[in-house]
Amino acid sequence: MKKIVIGGTEIRPGQTVPLHLTISELYTSAPVELPITVIRGSQDGPTVFITAAVHGDEINGVEIVRRIIYDVDHRRMNGALICVPVVNVLGFLSQSRYLPDRRDLNRYFPGNLKGHSASRIASIFFREVVLQCDHGIDLHTAATGRSNAPHVRADMDDSEVRRLARAFGASIIVHSKGDRGSLRRAATEAGIPTLVYEAGEAGRFNRTATAEGVRGVLNVLVGLGMMRGEREKPPFRVVVKETTWIRAERGGILDIRARPGQIIYEGDIVSVSTNPFGAETNTIRAPMTGMVIGISNSPIVNPGDAICHVVRLRKSLATVEHALGRRRGVKT
Repeated sequence: MKKIVIGGTEIRPGQTVPLHLTISELYTSAPVELPITVIRGSQDGPTVFITAAVHGDEINGVEIVRRIIYDVDHRRMNGALICVPVVNVLGFLSQSRYLPDRRDLNRYFPGNLKGHSASRIASIFFREVVLQCDHGIDLHTAATGRSNAPHVRADMDDSEVRRLARAFGASIIVHSKGDRGSLRRAATEAGIPTLVYEAGEAGRFNRTATAEGVRGVLNVLVGLGMMRGEREKPPFRVVVKETTWIRAERGGILDIRARPGQIIYEGDIVSVSTNPFGAETNTIRAPMTGMVIGISNSPIVNPGDAICHVVRLRKSLATVEHALGRRRGVKT
């Protein structure tokens, strides 16, 4: 069986070990420590990292990881789980997406020990956690002021990532390699197939998104042979390569009519914006037929602001309509 050592602590088969990995230090020279829980089965198997809050204000995944640690019976699990509820500890403490220097940690993986603060933190985490694993699941929400419907983002050109994405059981899979420097892209390019689960909004917990996330993680563990059980299948599955942000045409007060997870048809009203000092209005209609995977929650917009994120549905439209019990012109 392979050796797992994090921060100088060895985790042996059959052990569950909470530990703290030093990743930086404060102005006072006090260490900045990353809480990690490693759960290792008594039998050999894959090693999987589960991470959340790489963006410090995206806390929905924190609850998913916590439930995987504390609510799941791991006694018959094979392999190992490296659970990191909060990767960006400094951002989490300040309820910020970013590190204190305003850098986005999720743009600097795999990092550089000789670089700036974000690059050094990324390097330590990548070396100590990611490179010890065979697969990875990174949990995110929409950025501040937006809300995402649950979906998976994955490089479907990679056969092992594709296997993970299908095992997760999300209805919508968005095919993309990910931004350069993101944890999932850097891990996948290093030979550790990794996907992202997106759901909910920054700074808030969402019970539905959390439940789907826990279910998806367990589906992956079952699919990898780490746990026994039956994978829960989604009501439908669509893999999309094309997504579009519908943007505000005028500044004003936004009344958005679309909702995450909703089918919108070409020509449907997406939003209406009004002039706060007069009666002038501007109506935005859907330029295509698709499913809404993200919306803006901000009621105030400037021209060009992103207000609605849509995945285009073509051949899969009838399948999605049937699964949701919907068709154009019929409300359910």
